[in-house]
Amino acid sequence: MAAKVVFHLPKQFRENYLELTHLALFHKIHALIVSRGGEVEVRRRHETLRSKERTDWFDRLEAENLHVVENGMVKQGNALNTALAYLPPYFHLDPQGVLAESMAGDAKFSEAEVNAVLANSKFRGLHDRLVKKRRSRYGPKDEATEIPDGCIAVFLQGDNPHRQGTAYCDNETLLRTVAENAGGRAVVVKAHPVSKQLDDAQLILNLLQDGLAVEPTDANIHDILRQCSATVSYNSAVAIEGFLHKKPAILFGKSDFHHVAETVRDPGGFPTALSAALASQHDYAKYLHWYFSNYAVSVEDWLLEDKLLQVFETMGFTEDRLGLRGIRGTTSEDQAGPKNKQAVAETQQLFRGLAEAKSVKLRRSLVIDDDYHEFIGAIGDRKVRVCRYLSAEGQQDVSARAAELRHLQDTMVSDHLTAEKAIFAYEEYGVLCVTQAPGVPLVQKIAGASGPRRSKFVRMGAEWLDEATQGRIKQTELASLFRLKILKEWSLDNIEDDEDCALLEGLLSNLTKRARLIKGMEITQIHGQAWFSAENLVFKDSTLCGVNIGGAHWTSVSRAAAQYLVDLQLVAPESSGKTRFGIAQDDWRAFLSIDVVPEGERRTALPFFLGEQLFRRFVSDYRCQEKRERARQAIRAFLE
Repeated sequence: MAAKVVFHLPKQFRENYLELTHLALFHKIHALIVSRGGEVEVRRRHETLRSKERTDWFDRLEAENLHVVENGMVKQGNALNTALAYLPPYFHLDPQGVLAESMAGDAKFSEAEVNAVLANSKFRGLHDRLVKKRRSRYGPKDEATEIPDGCIAVFLQGDNPHRQGTAYCDNETLLRTVAENAGGRAVVVKAHPVSKQLDDAQLILNLLQDGLAVEPTDANIHDILRQCSATVSYNSAVAIEGFLHKKPAILFGKSDFHHVAETVRDPGGFPTALSAALASQHDYAKYLHWYFSNYAVSVEDWLLEDKLLQVFETMGFTEDRLGLRGIRGTTSEDQAGPKNKQAVAETQQLFRGLAEAKSVKLRRSLVIDDDYHEFIGAIGDRKVRVCRYLSAEGQQDVSARAAELRHLQDTMVSDHLTAEKAIFAYEEYGVLCVTQAPGVPLVQKIAGASGPRRSKFVRMGAEWLDEATQGRIKQTELASLFRLKILKEWSLDNIEDDEDCALLEGLLSNLTKRARLIKGMEITQIHGQAWFSAENLVFKDSTLCGVNIGGAHWTSVSRAAAQYLVDLQLVAPESSGKTRFGIAQDDWRAFLSIDVVPEGERRTALPFFLGEQLFRRFVSDYRCQEKRERARQAIRAFLE
């Protein structure tokens, strides 16, 4: 009999855990196991599973199954403990414990061994997600608050550290120690949002009555972190958020991120710890990359399922032991199993009889579906991508793609704008080989930039579209009512919220008015890519290369622009609150600074297509919480 995956959850979460964001890793594990024919069982978590003193849990965790314990402290060969690893989207999945008890605490951190490029990329992503948007875990205050510059910021954590046995002193001792040794710096104190705030308020009042200068605040933590010189807590997530502001941390408790913090085990050591913290020069980007890459998993990682299976296997629970069947489609040869190897072998065998393909060595697969295979390969030292169509339309697909690639190679003349190139095409076998463009998707560059730099990248996308479609333009009438009819026929069965349904009705009403006003107007059509996206543009060394080029289709230039702008708004939104037709105003201006969209369509056809794309993306991406919320905000802005 196959082993089960058993979830151990608090009583109040057993029935609705798939709806709760703080249990997102359980969602991912459930989807992985169930989709592949395995079994998940959900049990109420027994409190002994959170006991650090206990050494034997076999009476609660039978040996034949794999157990995943929410906020657990279990050290047993068939158990993993999980909890949010301080910052979303990262979670512990640890055989030792979570947070202060995780394996990271016992590990040795070496700054010199961490890849600086990867570290800076991850740091920028977290900074953009949390700092730029002023977000934190417990619904931070929107209004900005004045905080004394250079203050010491104390973040209380209620009685949690004391109950968990990780605190080295009580709350009063901590706060009194900091206030008495602040060296003339203001001491700002923030109570924990879900603690007993009356107790914290009484503590602060007692210190004030004793003549100690402490300033309570309910400010957004990012306002505090921006102004403070150091943070003080037992082991709070706010200390790690402080690292995103490059602020040192002083900890009065056990933690698993002590490597780049000063730890005070005795209150008398605080003055020395404060001096050391203020003089420290830690590379927080490298540390966060090391910590989250080695001791946490991201629920947004596109390789998460592979990594989960690897973790399970290290615990002795292979796919076979869990009764998991194979999957359709994969990202690596090893995980794909026999089907993947067979696809590689068959295609390599085919190439032996094709003159231009003989020198290609296939390295791994990217996609293995019933009617389409895609591989990474090499011709000598040059990387290539091989696309093989197995459907009845494969010959036409290869012919259309090869023709478009040849056209772009002849048409695009700018040094900084280009497209992938066809190395060879065998239409009769449904095979196309193209160059593998180096670099990162343009959307990634846009997401990591701001101000003029972001505008430059947004504008480059418009430049690519303009050059790629030069000489292939015609005028046609806009069938707006027909497009609206198609939109109204979309199924909304997956929309669960009444307010969201009302929002879509409002959007359809707005589009109905626009459709009537622009019915039959002359618009510009271009012969180019049916789906123009910043994800299909790759950037490196100031050069923008179009990839995944398909056969050319006639489409409205305003619709292509709308697809691009809406995609940015949902995938890599600009942090500024100013919008135009639901799109960040700076992105709007940057794209339209290139005259690819005619002036007469910018307040007519383009807004109509923006509304259409917002409707489509909201409905199709509804299950993705982040995109759903961004689309919701964009639609509201569009309707204002």
